[in-house]
Parts: sequence; C-alpha cells; structure tokens
Amino acid sequence: MNTIPLTNKIEYSATSVPNIFFDKYMPGANGEFVKVYLYLLRMMSGNCQVSICGIADALDHTEKDVLRALKYWEQKGLLLLSFSNQEELSEISILCPEKDSLPTGSSYHDPFSAITVHSEETTEIVTEPKTVTPEEPALKKSSQKHIYTTKELNEFKNQEEVGELLYIVEKYVGKTLSSTDVNSLLYIYDELKFSNDLIEYLIEYCVGNGHRSMRYIEKVALSWAEEGISTVKQAKSNTDTYVKTCYPVLKAFGLNGRNPGKSEKDFIIKWTTSYGFSMDIILDACNRTIQAIHQPSFEYADSILSKWNKKGIHKLDDIKKLDEEFDRKKEKKPVAANTSFNDFSQRTYDYDALEKKLLAKR
Repeated sequence: MNTIPLTNKIEYSATSVPNIFFDKYMPGANGEFVKVYLYLLRMMSGNCQVSICGIADALDHTEKDVLRALKYWEQKGLLLLSFSNQEELSEISILCPEKDSLPTGSSYHDPFSAITVHSEETTEIVTEPKTVTPEEPALKKSSQKHIYTTKELNEFKNQEEVGELLYIVEKYVGKTLSSTDVNSLLYIYDELKFSNDLIEYLIEYCVGNGHRSMRYIEKVALSWAEEGISTVKQAKSNTDTYVKTCYPVLKAFGLNGRNPGKSEKDFIIKWTTSYGFSMDIILDACNRTIQAIHQPSFEYADSILSKWNKKGIHKLDDIKKLDEEFDRKKEKKPVAANTSFNDFSQRTYDYDALEKKLLAKR
C-alpha cells in the first residue's frame, strides 16, 4: 500500500505529548483514563489550575472516575499524587515516562511540572482491590473497584456468556457500550458475582424506570449486593416493595427520578413495618408535611406519624375524628380580650352643631 504523507499546517498553540505515551502506555489503557491524562497535559501547557470537579465536568465523568484515572496513571509511573493530612488530594505532579531508564550521564530536561489541584471536598483514595479471604465479605467497596485493561476486556468479550450479556445489555439500553460502561458491567458480573439472569433483570428494571445510564445501574447493583440480593426472586421482592412503598412516598413529596436514600428508606420501613400504617395514612402525613412547611421532609412526616402511632391511629377515619376533636378544642378556647381601637366606646358627634359653632366664632 502507498504511504500517506502528513502535512503540518497547525498555526495555533499545541500540547506536547511524549511519543512513548502513545507507543507504550496508551494501547493498554482505558480510553476514559487517556482522556484524563491528555486533559492534564493540556491544562499544564496553559499553566492552568484544575480541580477534580472541573475535570469531571469538562470530560463528562464522575469525580470517582477522575480519581480512578489519576490512581491508574500513578501506578503506571506517569503521575505522582500528593495528599494533605486530611487525605485530601492537594497536588498532581506529571512525571517523565521512563525517566529513570535514561543512560547514565545523559542530560535531560524534564518539561513536566506540578499541577495544583484544589478540591472543596475530601477525595476518596482509590486503592487496588485486595484478595478476598474466606473471613471477609465478598462485596468490595466501590472505592476498590477493579479497572479492567484492554487485554482483560477482550478476554471477557471472548467468553460466550459475557458476549451474550453484552449483546442483551446493549439491546436494552439502546446504544453501544463504551469502555467505561463495559467496566461497570464486568464489575457487576465479575466482582459482585451477579448471574446473567440477575443482571438481565437489573437492566430491565432500571431501563423500565427510565434509567439507561450504566452508572445508575451500577449503583442499583451495589445497593442490591449490600442487601444480600443474589437471585431474581429476591430482586423482584425488593423491587415490589419499592414500587408499593417507596415510590408512592417519593411521588407524594415530588421527589421523582431517584431512589430513596438509606435514611429515607429507614423511615418508610419504620412507618410500614414498625407502626403498621397503610399507605393512605402515610401519604396523608406526607401531604400535611407539604402543606405545613412547603417542602418535602421525612423528619417532619415522621413526627406526624409518630404522634398518630401513640394515639392508636389505624385508619383515615381515626385521623378525621382526631382533626374534629382538635377543631372543637380550638373553638372552646376563651378568646383573649381584644384591646384594639374599635373595642373602646366610640363617641358620637353632631357635625351640624359643630359647624354652627365654628361659623359663630368667625
């Protein structure tokens, strides 16, 4: 084949990337990690300061994605991360690839310098996944999530079971999965040990509720794993409970498009299980909360339901009677003396007589 000449007609500023990065480091790296590294080089060339949040926004990543990328390049020897006493990421130093392997006596000027990273929040240090012993739980924390190399991804894709799973997931979400998406899926399959059937139900459930993002799907999978869900039957029972209890409460509060947080779910379990309230009573408390403080508050609703529980409320008619009793007591309360201006005896005046007196004086 004929060679194709490349002509350089770039007339604007450029960012320098060492050739060894393309030759040695880029082929085996996750594409999202490459974007983070190149973005750092670009910002460094302009002497710009960066933040974890800023990088995430610029590349459409999550902050955890950015941190995983930084940790990956540190392991490869291309970055040096410095942390404050509070374990907050304070500085990133971009290192020269294979600088230590230069021949003795060679003079080399390192064009890379440190970039200061400002972070308003404490960052999470991403560590390598450790081997799980029999005494340890099989579930790994999300901070220990393994990042699969291109070689590992290809090996998984060559497995018939994984290949079928990828095909099914792409059909459900309606797009070709990115390398980050595939990493999330393999994390669920390989590390959380979800079966293909459970993963298929997980995808079906999330997509059915309008969520096609693999990040969202991964969060739901982690939630299920933490609750010990390992079968489709358990998952269906869990989602049925969510649909029957959590969803109506969130809807009543106007909190659409998300799952309840742990504390919120604990409140709902308390109301339905400990107190034994039916959903119509719980929703009535939610509606009263919105009417009273004009914003959703599980704590405020809990104060209402706790009072009702102490009073032995079991149905809406009981609440109606309680309201009527409250209104009667309110009516019977003595009205405080009204000391307004109109309570004094008002004087009456003969304006015609006054007018005659005034005219007489003139």
